[in-house]
Amino acid sequence: MSYADHLVLRNVWVSSFVLSLSLFGDALLYVILPVHADAFGVSLAMVGFLLAINRIIRTFAYGIIVEIAARIGLKKLCLIAATTAVASTLGYTILDGAFWLSLSRALWGLSYAALLLITLSYAAINPAKTGTRIGLSRSVEQIGPLLAMTAGAWLATMVGPKTVFGYLAVGSSLAILLAFFLFEQAQPNSIKRPAKRDRLFPKPDSLDALIFWMGAGIDGVFTLSISLMWAAHVSLELAILLGGSILAARRLSEMLVAPFAGVIADRFGTRLPLTIAVVASILGFAMIGMNWLIVGSCLLVLARGALGTLFAAAVAKIYQDSKIKALARNQTWRDIGAAAGPLAAGAALTVISPELLHIGLAVAFSLAFLWFLKSPGWQILSSEHQTV
Repeated sequence: MSYADHLVLRNVWVSSFVLSLSLFGDALLYVILPVHADAFGVSLAMVGFLLAINRIIRTFAYGIIVEIAARIGLKKLCLIAATTAVASTLGYTILDGAFWLSLSRALWGLSYAALLLITLSYAAINPAKTGTRIGLSRSVEQIGPLLAMTAGAWLATMVGPKTVFGYLAVGSSLAILLAFFLFEQAQPNSIKRPAKRDRLFPKPDSLDALIFWMGAGIDGVFTLSISLMWAAHVSLELAILLGGSILAARRLSEMLVAPFAGVIADRFGTRLPLTIAVVASILGFAMIGMNWLIVGSCLLVLARGALGTLFAAAVAKIYQDSKIKALARNQTWRDIGAAAGPLAAGAALTVISPELLHIGLAVAFSLAFLWFLKSPGWQILSSEHQTV
């Protein structure tokens, strides 16, 4: 490995751990807030908004963050984002009420958008081993949330639901120190300030449409409805336990599957594993629609772990001259889907069954994939496959 490659890999490790540590507060909030809303001075009705506002903020933030990165560089941006992430986590312990917590969540949304783009940018710095680096980054990213949802949840029972976030803020502050170890000389050369600012929602291509349906389906509808579907077959208590276990398995899946998918993409080309993961998603939606909940859920959880790596790797291969802007647009459409999915599902479930909704997702995901198969991006991935 050359010295330049060593610096690139080091930046991937460092930036990924910065993101992972910064995720402490957000990950535990999903566990704590729904059952301790009163301790934060908010109503149960406000909980859903507080947990979603960071994702809503991100849909508007990626384009602006690309411009900031072009002005100040990734290392400085990482230092700022790590600091604001700590401030957001600290806000959960010192702030009360919907207004102030909304500001803290909005600050986290901006922090996460910046940190995610930084890690993806370092991972996609050059075409060689892009999939491996992105897979490694995705795997490291899950360490912090898993620690927060296990050790952090235990600590909350000892010190209280608000005080625990003060401890997590101290732990997350290590991310600021880590950010100083990024090497600016290994920064991507593809950071260019856009000639003009993008529209509010950047126009999607076929790959963006595909990740939109992943966000809407797996991150949105599936997450919202899996416990509800289990409740039709088992007791409510067991349904909640099963649903929670499946959702927790998503992070473990990404930790284990993401690096494996990246290695496969580098060795055999991105096209093959991407196709397998997309087909697995379609089958997963269809099987859940036919009440095969265990098999369908397993397919979706595994596919999600792989697609988080493979979509980013595909974007890096297709848009080699404008990687960061393309990655930002792709993540924007994933977040739009993940925000729109639960909202649409909440309305749709009043008139149709969750099983039928998943059949509809299988159809929509299939149509989006067919569109991608006819796109220039697919031809680029096909050429890559021939040269691997």
